[in-house]
Amino acid sequence: MYTKKTFSAYIRKFNRTYFYTAILLLFNGVYLQADAQISGNIMYNESTRWQHQNQIQLVRAALPAVSEITFEINAMFNVAADSYVAIFHATQMGGTAIETDSLMSRRVENFRSRCLDAGIKEEDFRIDMLSMVPAYEVEMTQKLFSRTYTEIPIGFELQKNIHIKFKDTAVLDKVMTAAAINEIYDLIKVDYFVKNHEAVYDSLRSLAVKLIHDRIDQYESLGIPVEKQWRMASDRIGVFYPLDRYTAYRGVGSTSLEAIQKRKRDEVQVASNKQSSTVYYNKLPYTNYDIIVNPEILEPAVQYTYNLQVRFQIEKEKEKVPEPVAEVKPHIEKVVETRYVMITEDGNFKELQLTK
Repeated sequence: MYTKKTFSAYIRKFNRTYFYTAILLLFNGVYLQADAQISGNIMYNESTRWQHQNQIQLVRAALPAVSEITFEINAMFNVAADSYVAIFHATQMGGTAIETDSLMSRRVENFRSRCLDAGIKEEDFRIDMLSMVPAYEVEMTQKLFSRTYTEIPIGFELQKNIHIKFKDTAVLDKVMTAAAINEIYDLIKVDYFVKNHEAVYDSLRSLAVKLIHDRIDQYESLGIPVEKQWRMASDRIGVFYPLDRYTAYRGVGSTSLEAIQKRKRDEVQVASNKQSSTVYYNKLPYTNYDIIVNPEILEPAVQYTYNLQVRFQIEKEKEKVPEPVAEVKPHIEKVVETRYVMITEDGNFKELQLTK
């Protein structure tokens, strides 16, 4: 039975326990939230990620059914581009051909001037003329029992592409600003160029061959004679550009809610919240690669790959069959007995007794 004193002590003990428990849960919640944030919001975009996480199995080697061994090496080299080419698209409408061309030329020249100020060379700014065609609108004529649609020319449409070469990626920000100022908003693509492809592949070949020799030594240490066996080899090269590695992404956070005041004071119409969509650079995964040169990339890179396969035909050693041992028979000396027989006149045999 609780007295007033013991009941007060119990209340103080309960309060301390509740306080420490709350602090522990608070820190655990902060830790879990921080740990989840390290992985990024991409986890919420891939609906199958959580399903596959529980299906990970141990990767095991499979013994071949025949007496052969195949070594396969996958190598990758992440290379920063030596130069880039950005392609912008511009469209101009005008009442006449002269007006349309004049407006386009003014925009392009202003764009060129700002690009030169940003560090672009004159020879690295090129214009690709696409088309200049008349533009039409449709006029409808209402008759008693029918309608007639007639195309009426209203002006001209001029389209051009602008190619800009640069080496420093920081320059592209200034070029984009210059394009927006001149109402050029369509950046079609950015191409990446590497000067010496063969040097990259030579490096990958050398690293792959060295790793093959290391694996041969490992098998020899296991007592498997691989070095002197018959072999055949094949290789294959590949390259992946950043343009092919951008992936669509939908943001987790939504845009802010917009409240539109209605005529009635207390009624508020809330616009539907919309998630933002964008893209991000998704490099080629490193999962199946034995060799990765420059694995840490801060900006999109050109990813060169090299695959080398070497197959060894392992011959089993033939079991030595013991040579047959000749049977040794005892030597028996043969005694030859000589007998002399004479044939008589009546055809009978008569043994002759000869004295030595």
